[in-house]
Amino acid sequence: MIIQQFNSGLGNQMFQYVFFRSLLKEHPEARIRADLTWFAWNDVHQGYELKKLFGIKLPEASAFEIARASGQFPMTVPAGRYINRALRIFDQKYIDSHCLDEISLPEMKNLAPEKSFYLTGFYISERYYRDDLEEIRKVFAFPQDELESSSVMAHQIASSESVSLHVRRGDYLDPVYEAKFNLLGEEYYRAAVDRMRKLYEKPHFFIFSDDKEFIKEAFDWLGDDEKTIVSGNNGSDSWRDMYLMSRCRGNILANSTFSTWGALLGDPKGRHVIYPKAYISGEDSEVKTIPGWERL
Repeated sequence: MIIQQFNSGLGNQMFQYVFFRSLLKEHPEARIRADLTWFAWNDVHQGYELKKLFGIKLPEASAFEIARASGQFPMTVPAGRYINRALRIFDQKYIDSHCLDEISLPEMKNLAPEKSFYLTGFYISERYYRDDLEEIRKVFAFPQDELESSSVMAHQIASSESVSLHVRRGDYLDPVYEAKFNLLGEEYYRAAVDRMRKLYEKPHFFIFSDDKEFIKEAFDWLGDDEKTIVSGNNGSDSWRDMYLMSRCRGNILANSTFSTWGALLGDPKGRHVIYPKAYISGEDSEVKTIPGWERL
């Protein structure tokens, strides 16, 4: 039995699902289940979105299966005598369980299906999706009946040499994350914009951010005639920004899986993508081999 945990925001959930698909393909004989209990007790971001947006119905693990694979009952199970008794039974019977963080592809291929594994990770490296991008774009097709409210902005994007520019702040300013994630500064965005000006004859920059007030002042060095600050897609509508990013002809990414998917889901023909070398504090991003992608 193999159980994979899903957690965090939409971009991370999408990367986790790509890995889950790989597990299903690599181990068709195994019982593979998803642990979605993280969303029951954690209210950050917009909750579990894969089913709502893409119609993805994951086979879910039961509390018993999660405990068998991880050695711990999920927080959704009430505490008490039942838990204490069950854990004693698990100690006696299920000593072959293994909890693994961010396993590699070779490790994934060599999992022994007769044992119990609990997998956690984000799986954002291109090695997990690079060879399957065409099919993945079909899986992550946004609901057409929900796109009407984005049609005006989508038309503006289609009518110009559009380049999305993503600025991630929000939770990156939280004390929990500020020591881990880099806040990309003006130097990165100026260099990325200069590069796009060389790649496109007359680029127009559509700026996406979770901090619109910050953007108004921080990007005053871009002329009003060459930028559009995209607004209105907040809360449960945040996914619309990813859709609009995918419609742009080029992309300037933040150190965020959200804008990474905005670039990955778009038509790759003629697309140029700038992504930051500085991703996590003290750790550079990987060098991607996708045509048209450039690390800065």
